[in-house]
Amino acid sequence: MKQLIISFLLLLFLPSCEKGYTVNQMRILIKNETDSTMTVKLFPKSKYSRYGKYSYSDMHTKYKDTTFIPDRKLGTEIFSTDTVEMEPHILAKRVFDSLTIKLASGKILKFSPQGAVNYSKNLFSEKEAWTYQRNTMEHVRMWRENGVESEDYIFIIEGIN
Repeated sequence: MKQLIISFLLLLFLPSCEKGYTVNQMRILIKNETDSTMTVKLFPKSKYSRYGKYSYSDMHTKYKDTTFIPDRKLGTEIFSTDTVEMEPHILAKRVFDSLTIKLASGKILKFSPQGAVNYSKNLFSEKEAWTYQRNTMEHVRMWRENGVESEDYIFIIEGIN
């Protein structure tokens, strides 16, 4: 009887340890490459806002603060979707009304579909404003390794004092 139970448990759990599936996603990120610290304030469309935060993905229902300090090394994800063939500026327009960036010096950069203030590029209107990277990651869940193929577009703030 003991061997039967052990065999049953092995049959039950071994298949769940296999490799999982691969998820394809597209992410838009903001990265600070200036010598200054900065604070980003996002103004998401009402569809994505809840509880003073915003839903930062079409693929799950997690929420993030609308104000953050972007990561200097990798950049900070502002939205992800499983619609990988979309242009980054179109996705930004779909999710956000505008955003502002406040530098430590007090200078404020503003971005909206109507234009950019105090910066030469606008993340809402130009695909060329974005830097593309293809990244492969792993996401482990319940004894399975699920691969993630990510089409990442990074809006880099640089050359400002």
